[in-house]
Amino acid sequence: MTPDTHTRHPGHPQDPQRTQHDTQHIHTRTFPGRRTSVADARHWLEDLLARSTDPKIPGETVAAAALLLSEAATNAVLHTDTGHDPGGAFTVRLHITAATLTVHVEDDGAAETAVPAAPALTPAGADAESGRGLVLIDAFADDWGPISRESQCHGLYYTLSRHEPSDDAPAVRP
Repeated sequence: MTPDTHTRHPGHPQDPQRTQHDTQHIHTRTFPGRRTSVADARHWLEDLLARSTDPKIPGETVAAAALLLSEAATNAVLHTDTGHDPGGAFTVRLHITAATLTVHVEDDGAAETAVPAAPALTPAGADAESGRGLVLIDAFADDWGPISRESQCHGLYYTLSRHEPSDDAPAVRP
């Protein structure tokens, strides 16, 4: 499966829905539902954010966005049909505005139930090797939650502010 890439700029002068204050940039890419694709998605996001200007996104915000994408994409690959069905894939949608960046990680859902369970915080055991991804997303993101379409959950989103993090925010090294 070849990754699919799409970039849209809704504020383009020829866009009929353009408004004077519309400065949102949307980048989309689909990745194969394999564990190795998580690193590919992270590098793609880091590259886009490092090149983003007006204003430049702080390095700590880029690092946090990449960490959270790794967690969300890993969840998609390990816990949904994305990583279990041949041809499974996850799609990353990056929405950049002057104040925030929002990342959507859309997966193939779970076929076992009519309505797949929404991503939710659950305590991980002290010796557990997994189960902390959503805890990290909850700690670093300004906002996050499930992506729902027609009452079915198909992934999650998270939002980060573009400004320099406050002194009480968790530190992430780029």
